[in-house]
Amino acid sequence: MNTQRVRAAAFLILYGAVLLFAVAWAQFAYVRERIGPHLTLFYVLLGFAALHLSLRTYLVLVKQVSGRWDDVWLAVDLLIITAAVHLTGRVRSEAALLYFWPIVTASVQRRPRTTLAIGLICAAAYAVAAWPEDRTPKHLGMLLTGSFIILLATFLATMYALTEMGRVAELTRLREQVALAEYRTRLSQEMHDGIQHYLVNIATRLELANHLLDSDPLRAARMAVAQRLIVRQAADELRYLVRRLRSPVVEQRGFIQALKDHLALFSERSSLSAPLEIEGEPVPLSPDVEQAAFRIVQEALTNAEKHAQATDVRVRLRFGPDGMECAIADNGVGFDPAEAPEERDTDGGFGLSSMAGRAESVGARLQLESAPGQGTKVTFFVPLRGDDCDPTPHR
Repeated sequence: MNTQRVRAAAFLILYGAVLLFAVAWAQFAYVRERIGPHLTLFYVLLGFAALHLSLRTYLVLVKQVSGRWDDVWLAVDLLIITAAVHLTGRVRSEAALLYFWPIVTASVQRRPRTTLAIGLICAAAYAVAAWPEDRTPKHLGMLLTGSFIILLATFLATMYALTEMGRVAELTRLREQVALAEYRTRLSQEMHDGIQHYLVNIATRLELANHLLDSDPLRAARMAVAQRLIVRQAADELRYLVRRLRSPVVEQRGFIQALKDHLALFSERSSLSAPLEIEGEPVPLSPDVEQAAFRIVQEALTNAEKHAQATDVRVRLRFGPDGMECAIADNGVGFDPAEAPEERDTDGGFGLSSMAGRAESVGARLQLESAPGQGTKVTFFVPLRGDDCDPTPHR
């Protein structure tokens, strides 16, 4: 079970515990006195909440739906809380404390704008639910106090969400810098031990040939011409190093594990659920194919976070006899694929030409499906030939 499902399960269990406590709470004499003739309505409300919890548990944990359903869950939760406040004493009801639940949840998910919006909605809902019938100064003062506390909690939760979002972004940046620094160190060592050795050897031989020009020109010419072999060796070494200019994470962790790690960091940074689905038996891929697929997934996720306004992203890997397919789909605002690629890259920064270039470099196909209001799906398919497979064991 992934982290997202564990969090969802814990939340739903806590939701059930609140409903059980509400049943016991309604048995207290002072609560029954405040509910009065609305006791039957209160139990109907609890029954509706239990039905809502059951349906939500099935859809979230069994069907694993998410995304825009979250707005439906929130609307129903606020409706239940507002009705509970109204039925159990209005301004005197302790059920108003439940308004802090959605505010805190959004804050923990590092969504400052959402936290602020939910807090304002909660304050308005509380004002409607707790509006006193007699409107005496005492009751109006209690209403004003409750609304102020909700707004104050909203401000503090929003500040916390902003702070956490910045902290996670900084932590992600530091992790990337450490990985890049380690990779540069290793690369510089290889260049020092390889390319520099060849260059020093060539320079020494050519210097010796220069000294022999006057005394033995034939030998000097042969010595200079003989450097062709060392130059070719240096070129081969340099070509090898250039081919190794790949993500150090993929190189060290393996493609699938690196992809899982990146999706976990992405979900932590953006609070967007991004599960990885794998179909078929994974096979070892060539380093070039792994790098191209990894970079395309990175670019597509960046687009979903920065441009698509998505609430749900899914990454699927399919391994079959025909090849490997990687699909990244989001439920964002989408766009018109018929728009010129140059215009998209300039105005939106989607990097579509970069993704297409990476796919073409390894003989793969890149397909883009999108429409305004219908999300975006990027599909990367590479047919697996003999030279596309890595003989090393799959990591």
